[in-house]
Formats: sequence, structure tokens, C-alpha cells
Amino acid sequence: MKEYITISNSEQVCEIVIEKSRFIASAIHVDNVEQAVEYVNAKRKKYFDATHNCYAYIAGDKAKFSDDGEPQGTAGLPMYECIKNNELDFVCVVVTRYFGGIKLGAGGLVRAYSGACAEVLKQCDRLQMTDCTRVEVAIDYSMLKPLRKALEPHAVEENVFYEDKVRLLYLFPTATSNTISDIVTQITLGKGVLTTKEQLLANFK
Repeated sequence: MKEYITISNSEQVCEIVIEKSRFIASAIHVDNVEQAVEYVNAKRKKYFDATHNCYAYIAGDKAKFSDDGEPQGTAGLPMYECIKNNELDFVCVVVTRYFGGIKLGAGGLVRAYSGACAEVLKQCDRLQMTDCTRVEVAIDYSMLKPLRKALEPHAVEENVFYEDKVRLLYLFPTATSNTISDIVTQITLGKGVLTTKEQLLANFK
């Protein structure tokens, strides 16, 4: 799985004013192209009276940007390059402009749109999406406390089920799989049963 850095699901919005023109930048995490398109359409609806609603998004191997009536290459492309230079993926940014009556020129527009995009991305929390593995560990009750203590520095305990045996659900970076397996074996003297549930990309902390 390809690891990547993205932003949180919490939308961030900021506004800058340049030569009386308002630039409202909005950014959010998207899981796919469909969500990006929905977000752009929602912004167009919200700011229906704006002069321009320019956007850029990157979602895995899919990317798109639009100048929405601004001179070609002065809005969408600089925003796309800004997202790319921040090494972010699965991100959509919309910059809405309310024209203030003073033309900025091509260079001014590039600086305005890329600047607004950069500013809103500064406000976003970064999430490192890591190749992780989720496992279930079945153990005797007597092994619960020592196993939890041993695994705490290496894995996140997501759930626990108290049945005839204790079943614990753990998430950890796939790169540490051997370490986790060794710990379970040592602590339970080989009696613990470790079952892999799935491999996924997750923000492991």
C-alpha cells in the first residue's frame, strides 16, 4: 500500500483581500474524485454570486483543476502545484473570488490564488496515512495485564471482548508485524492465538 500525507476531515476556510478583491479559500479531505466534485459543487452553490470559484484536487492517481473564467493558468494550476508542493494527497481546495474592481494581472492572480491556497493548507491538520495491520489476539485471562503492558508502546488497542477467552483487537504499523508476533508469543508462552483481520492505510499515533 502506498503511504501518503493528507489533511483532516474538518473543513478549513480562510479569507485574504488583495486590491479590494476577496479570495475565500476552502480546503477539505476527500476520499475520491466523487467527493471532490461534490465539494466543488457545494462551494459553487454557496458562493453562487462570486466572480469565480476556482479549484484543484488530487485524489490518488486522479487530479483536476479549473480557472473558472480566470486567464488560463493563473488560478487552478497554481493551486494544484501548491497542493503538490505540500506533498498532500486526497485533498480538494476551492478558492472563491469576489472581484474588487482592480485587475491584478497574470502574475498577481497566480500569487493571489497560490497564496490563498497555501494559507488555508497551513491551517489544516496533517495526517500521515501509514500501512497498518489489524489483528485479533485471543488469550487466557491471566495473560491480559502483561500482554497489554507489553503491546502498549507498539500498538493501539481498539477493542476487547470478554468471553471464554479474552479477544483483543489491535492496530499497528505493518512494518512492526514481527515485533508484535514475537511479543504475543513470548508473553503467552506460545498459547496466544493471533489472527490477521485486515491490512489498511490508517493514521497511526
